[in-house]
Amino acid sequence: MSVITNVYTALKAKLVTTTSGKTPTVYGLNELPENITTSQLPCRLLLPVGGTPGEGRDLSFIAIGTGVTVNWQITDLMLWQASEQGIGLREFAPEIVDYAGKYVDMLRGFRCPYANTALESASVTPGEYEWPRGSGRFYAGVLCQLNIKEVVSG
Repeated sequence: MSVITNVYTALKAKLVTTTSGKTPTVYGLNELPENITTSQLPCRLLLPVGGTPGEGRDLSFIAIGTGVTVNWQITDLMLWQASEQGIGLREFAPEIVDYAGKYVDMLRGFRCPYANTALESASVTPGEYEWPRGSGRFYAGVLCQLNIKEVVSG
């Protein structure tokens, strides 16, 4: 039986605090908001859909039996501030780059997030992101995509 929901739970428990002392609130699978207000920022959204969807891909059988490996992609989108707030790029650029570095530090301790799973690779990309998709509302943030390999036997 797959344990991918346990991997999401383990990721939700991992907090990332910037040098300035801000820790984004994490919204897991069963608490994702439909919209974000500025009072919720900064926040992290562990997304199964939207943007780049979380997906299972490259499912392979291990041998003749029913055991498989599957590569999951998990999207962890951190929204720092609304793009129209503040003084612009020079205000949020240092914060989101700092966050990106702190996120990488966190991933070093997330090598095996749950039994029979392993973090194989990740990308961490500061930028401006629309949330929710198609809303026209953009936020400075960091898009983190984790590639998790899971071995499912049975």
